[in-house]
Amino acid sequence: MLKVKTIVNGILSENCYIAYQNKEALIIDPGYDANKIIDYIESNGLKVVGILITHYHFDHVGALKEIQSKYNKVETIDNDSSGKIKLSSFTFDIIKTPGHTLDSVSYYFKGDNILFTGDFVFKETIGNYDEDNEYIMLESLTNFITFPNDTIIYPGHGESSTVGYEKKNNPFLRGI
Repeated sequence: MLKVKTIVNGILSENCYIAYQNKEALIIDPGYDANKIIDYIESNGLKVVGILITHYHFDHVGALKEIQSKYNKVETIDNDSSGKIKLSSFTFDIIKTPGHTLDSVSYYFKGDNILFTGDFVFKETIGNYDEDNEYIMLESLTNFITFPNDTIIYPGHGESSTVGYEKKNNPFLRGI
């Protein structure tokens, strides 16, 4: 069973996530404070097996180089990858979710019904987007509402939510 630790960091209170099971860990969006991230991993005896990036805005990757240096033999996964990924004991799908940025992806752990959305979808709102990306964002949101209602979403900022809650309470999803 996947456990998730949220480490809020940086001036924009970005959510870095440590997803772990069987003492193996994935770092999702290594925000700005490498020391906080490393301290949690080390103090819990976790072995990092991968780094997942939802998009490359500074608040989501500020500590990426330090984290890559510390854990130099692990793979960094981002929008250049696609489909189902097997990484050590983890299996997840990369879901292309452009709109907030053109390189935005979400990570879906089907077995645990968890979706890490970055700045694509937040509780009761969505990430900002350029007018040129409006139809791209709409396509991504249309795909988002196809996930099971009880799917837990972990966004890049703020509280977690579920797909079902967002369908009912997120004004950007009404009428889709």
